[in-house]
Amino acid sequence: MDILYYFDPVDFSKYYDQGQLSWRYSLGSIIEKNTGSLLARKNKKLQLAIIGIPFDSRKEDSHNNKTPGKIRSEIYQLAKFNKKIGIVDFGNLKPASSINGNYKAVRDIIDYLNELNITTMVIGGSQDLSYGVCSAFKGKKYFSFSTIDAFLDVKTGKDRFDATNYLSRIFTNSPDLFQFNLIAYQSHYVPTESLKKIKPVSTHLRLGALRDDINLAEPVLRNTDFLSIDVKSIKTADAPGNGITIPNGLQSQEICQLARFAGLSNRLKVFGIFNLWEENDINDLTIKLFAQILWYFIDGFTNREDEFTDTQGDNTVFKVEIEGIDKPLVFIKQNSSNRWWIQIETAGKKKLNIACSEKEYQQASSNEIPQLWINFIQKIDQVLK
Repeated sequence: MDILYYFDPVDFSKYYDQGQLSWRYSLGSIIEKNTGSLLARKNKKLQLAIIGIPFDSRKEDSHNNKTPGKIRSEIYQLAKFNKKIGIVDFGNLKPASSINGNYKAVRDIIDYLNELNITTMVIGGSQDLSYGVCSAFKGKKYFSFSTIDAFLDVKTGKDRFDATNYLSRIFTNSPDLFQFNLIAYQSHYVPTESLKKIKPVSTHLRLGALRDDINLAEPVLRNTDFLSIDVKSIKTADAPGNGITIPNGLQSQEICQLARFAGLSNRLKVFGIFNLWEENDINDLTIKLFAQILWYFIDGFTNREDEFTDTQGDNTVFKVEIEGIDKPLVFIKQNSSNRWWIQIETAGKKKLNIACSEKEYQQASSNEIPQLWINFIQKIDQVLK
């Protein structure tokens, strides 16, 4: 597969020395160098790839979106990292002849990059493109998809498929979706009944809960294969380009922290940020925030650690007996990162390590069965039947 065929390449010269930093100290200089090497020698040391989506299904002139280029003009000017990182920018995806064609192109590209163990950052476009990304994970037994959004984008009885109801199609057409997580939703926008109808294993974190303790999201993102961020999760004061007025929402520093958590996750393969209305933006504030969100994701990625979630290495294993359960629950703590996992054994004796927090261990130690363990056991039984 010649993946470069799908893209219009980036003209890096357009972005030289536009910011405070000299180009040689900027992230853009590293991306330009690595992208040039890719074109010349098919560099095999790629770790991260940027793909721009210059069209938006919410707009009539959907193939004339300047958002990816504007984001590049900001992220290229941010500071480069001290650690070496194999990051490239493939450019902007060429539009297909139909919206469904766009979804299929995204699917094929993500599937190809997943096979090469390259993590993908998707910039621009509307959030319904998440459907194309999820399609690339078809057949993955324990596929986990998370979205950071103030809303639950599910609607019934609506003919047009777009960014406001894309989850409906994902839930219907992705039988392999094992886990779905909604992060930073706002209770006044999302009825409790709607959350109860979601069939995959689910962790739903309200904005208020995150405001009290943003670390609640870390194990959720550590269990995630694909994270889709809707700009509407951020309050309008911090992101005026979100298209509607959101008086409450994540603050800029909180969304950057969540992006860093996602970058730190060894499991996460696709990171996308969507639904910018650049016409509503003020002084490119949202564009600048998008760039910083991506920078913090990359920062997390450069600090990923090898995590040996077993009884070897820098780990401590805790076996906790709980009344009513035949076998003790096994918890694993990696001492260097202070991260926790709970081990689940399938009927076929395969051991799965699920990211959790110390809270689950404390619950088990108090003779309380963690809800996370119950949810995964029940779903795994369904999958294996």
